[in-house]
Amino acid sequence: MVNYRTWARLNLEGKRQWGDVFRDGKVPVQSITIQQAKLGDNKDPESVFTVDWKKLTQCQQEAVLERLSQKSNVAKQTILTDILKVGLPLRRNLIFSCGVGQVECFY
Repeated sequence: MVNYRTWARLNLEGKRQWGDVFRDGKVPVQSITIQQAKLGDNKDPESVFTVDWKKLTQCQQEAVLERLSQKSNVAKQTILTDILKVGLPLRRNLIFSCGVGQVECFY
């Protein structure tokens, strides 16, 4: 099991969609704060977490790019450019819980 500083745990639907990429159901996220983002053709913003792309293994990154490319018919390089520019959103409705790996003390 991989230990991430901040993570989101996939729910059953999230595991159905992404469980082959995130086998333990934990996805590294930049923050446990939910953000709003417009995704795809949807005009209404959705609640999302931002995946910590740098914490993904190369195999996970490739699998994400391949899946998104097939789903959208957009080149993987174009998707990667967007991810590096604005981040990779993960829909809140695919998440069961989120947390932090270590809580620091403040004096």
